[in-house]
Amino acid sequence: MKILWVAIIFFSLLQDQVPFKPTDEFQLKLDLQFKKRPYTENHTIEMEKRTLPTSGMDAPYLYIDLLVIKPLPEEVRIKVNNNKGENLLTRKFDSKVKVRLDLGFTDDIKDRATAHQYIITFFTKDKTPSSRIEIFFEEDGTYLVNGEKRGKI
Repeated sequence: MKILWVAIIFFSLLQDQVPFKPTDEFQLKLDLQFKKRPYTENHTIEMEKRTLPTSGMDAPYLYIDLLVIKPLPEEVRIKVNNNKGENLLTRKFDSKVKVRLDLGFTDDIKDRATAHQYIITFFTKDKTPSSRIEIFFEEDGTYLVNGEKRGKI
């Protein structure tokens, strides 16, 4: 009986992950703006690596716009999660509307104070995942889309 459970767990882990959406089917645009950091009582946030200013200074703030160029007719829903386990968006997918993701201050992303990985999953009508886009930010600011280096923030 134990062997059966081990086999079931083993084969469930071997199942293919949701495939990446092909690069020619979508477009990601980074929108870097400057925003004032919120005021805090201490004026700084202590991080392991450095002290981040928070006293109303302008700092780079990142948004990402997703536009699907070649939508698949079977993809009817979209869901966005981050590495912190937060569900940022779940809704019907409309290929004519761009999806805007608010990622936050770039220093916070690099220092891991906020999320640094985002997974955008597309679902079929029967709620089966059909494809995904994975955005990952390294500590030096390099960002990867589906494992492919795209640039630096």
